[in-house]
Amino acid sequence: MQYNVEIIRLPVKHCCLNPIELCWTSLKDYVRKNNTLFRMTDVRDLAAEFIAGYDGDASAKAIAHTRKIENQFRDADRFIEEHLESDSMDYASDDESNVSSEYDEENSNS
Repeated sequence: MQYNVEIIRLPVKHCCLNPIELCWTSLKDYVRKNNTLFRMTDVRDLAAEFIAGYDGDASAKAIAHTRKIENQFRDADRFIEEHLESDSMDYASDDESNVSSEYDEENSNS
């Protein structure tokens, strides 16, 4: 990494991992709740009002929320790797031993 920059790619269909999506949703909710006349100029004005009030604290909250969800995904992934994948390996080894036992029985009867 020449410039000490790490490229991060977000998974498709996981908008909860993208803080800008949370901001966008908040903007749409704000406009939806405050739009009483349903005119395009009102929508533009409400959007500008929301953006003007969206400060560093709101951005920090969106990022913190995204990191919380990211950690939940990591915990779930770790759980799957530790518990479910080891169980599936046990089943696979049981199946392999059953197949070899059946093969041995068939060939010993011949």
